[in-house]
Amino acid sequence: MAHEQFLEELNQEITADRTYAQILIKNTNYLKTLEEAKKIIEDLGVHIIETERLKSNWTLLKLDVKDMRDVALKLTEHGFFIKGINALP
Repeated sequence: MAHEQFLEELNQEITADRTYAQILIKNTNYLKTLEEAKKIIEDLGVHIIETERLKSNWTLLKLDVKDMRDVALKLTEHGFFIKGINALP
């Protein structure tokens, strides 16, 4: 229950962007995990516009795509716990 409450708090901090999709990644080892995630994302041909470290081992990545589903699928296939939000239509 505490985990769900925390995710709800993060949802209130994150707002949809008109141009860029966003991915929220849970980190256990910040540097290693973030570098692995960046490589996976860049291998898909997606550029990371902005990286923002949030509280409690979460990082928000703003991506140069409107739809983050391919990125989300690839990250989850590699064992990352993520939440994503597409750009506004």
